[in-house]
Amino acid sequence: MRLNKSTRKITFECWPRNVEIGSPSARQYPGWPKTIDQLDNYGRNAVAYLPTVQVSGATNPVLQIVEEATGKWIYSLRIKGTSFRPKVFKAGRYTIRVGEGKGRKEITGVEARSLSQAGVLKVDL
Repeated sequence: MRLNKSTRKITFECWPRNVEIGSPSARQYPGWPKTIDQLDNYGRNAVAYLPTVQVSGATNPVLQIVEEATGKWIYSLRIKGTSFRPKVFKAGRYTIRVGEGKGRKEITGVEARSLSQAGVLKVDL
């Protein structure tokens, strides 16, 4: 497996046994390698979206989504850059936590909406 941190691409390799992978003639199994994006690794389909989170004061912050009705943690992700549109898997209200440690911000009561109605949420860290 190879991880490209700058592009957030993950490449999986599958070599036959007893192959010297450094050899110019070495080949992986047919159909390999396979490359996916970091977000492809969590393949659940969105039912709704939260507003696009636009962060100022930090780059690549951690973002956490919590379902308010149950208190259930849905997912956490270190976003790439300063903007990310969180997907969610059912309608309702959510808490969005952005950042780490003492500088973390928490926004409660964020309503899930359709993709076209999601809007923008600005967060200053």
